[in-house]
Amino acid sequence: MDLVDTLRKKIVVLEEGDYIPGLKAVLLHIETAFRHLSRGQESDDDTAFTDAIYRTNQAFEGSVKEAYRVLAGQDPAKKRPYDIENYLEQNNIFRSRVLSQLTIYRTEWRNPSAHDYKLDFDESEAFLAIVSVSAFACLLLDQIAERLAYTRSQAEAEAQKAQLAASLARSMNADLLARVTDLLTQFCAIHMPPAAASSNKVTESQLIGALHGFLASAAPELNVQTDALLDAGRHFRADLLVTRGGDRLIIELKRRLMRQNYANAVTQVEHYLLISGVKSAVLLFLPDAPGEMEQLDSTVNGIDARLVILSPTGSNPSVKCRPQS
Repeated sequence: MDLVDTLRKKIVVLEEGDYIPGLKAVLLHIETAFRHLSRGQESDDDTAFTDAIYRTNQAFEGSVKEAYRVLAGQDPAKKRPYDIENYLEQNNIFRSRVLSQLTIYRTEWRNPSAHDYKLDFDESEAFLAIVSVSAFACLLLDQIAERLAYTRSQAEAEAQKAQLAASLARSMNADLLARVTDLLTQFCAIHMPPAAASSNKVTESQLIGALHGFLASAAPELNVQTDALLDAGRHFRADLLVTRGGDRLIIELKRRLMRQNYANAVTQVEHYLLISGVKSAVLLFLPDAPGEMEQLDSTVNGIDARLVILSPTGSNPSVKCRPQS
């Protein structure tokens, strides 16, 4: 995997904003760190490895500052990195996986190099630091992309609030599965996905954020959590987990419906229902453009759960949901 290319693509798909120059600077620091690593590998200049880590430190702090700008909605100018990090941690703004990567980089690389000017690093340490900060930046960019898409989609839904309320009134008092199915059908009928620059595809994070923003405006009675843990082992996460009172529902998004991925997607959602104890789910295959959706209802045998599959009209392959063994 080309980490620099991955980071570049995650930045390119974002809409323009005052966070873009800072994120491009983060990318430049990581590119420069890779060049220092190559210089150290190709010459006898071992100081290049330490130079690489000083660059990854800059990338780390730049990532945190731009996260503070977008996720906390505050200007990082004149704020100390220590204060920003504390704010983001204490207010539970970072997701658990992002926080884990932040802790790893800060503990193993940033703090030692910042507090002991006599330290020198070798090739392996420089490599690990670059990989660590790149992983952190990638996960953070996903969370930033999701938040930006959420804000944009919520604003669009607010502008159509009266029209949406009339269209969705019929399901207001329905059970949670019927209510969410109606909401998702409406979302697919009117919502344009976030625009991606050039030929880059809209990311899954952006799509999840867009749907979350729509639900926040169109159905404020629902509690929606993204990247929700489903099991005690912390291995499985739902794209979205919707709750209303004591009822819970899983939403799993897929960007494209293809015959070869249909059965796997159904099995994945059935497994989520099994391990979580949740009794209803929607598997949503998103359309490439706003349009009508077709609905397939299924009962997952053995666990008394219900599954609705939504896909663009005319695209659903004739594959039946397999019963849970």
